[in-house]
Amino acid sequence: MPTPTGLPKAGEVWQRTHALPGREPVSFQFVVLARGGGSYWSLRVYVPGKGRVLWVDPAYWFAQGQLAYVGPAGPETRAKLGLS
Repeated sequence: MPTPTGLPKAGEVWQRTHALPGREPVSFQFVVLARGGGSYWSLRVYVPGKGRVLWVDPAYWFAQGQLAYVGPAGPETRAKLGLS
């Protein structure tokens, strides 16, 4: 489960949904590897097809409602990514 304030934490699967004006919304899932601290936090994530990525602006996406909790990552995924 996310932190008590609803923020992402390592080992969870989340989904980002965003739309550009005049286009259909785009959604994709990712696994959280680590979350930075503070009110303007960052995320290290694993995106299937792209690999490990550092995002510096997910706090804004979270505030806009673009991030949604999916569930915990499975044991095989956690082992593959080095999350115990």
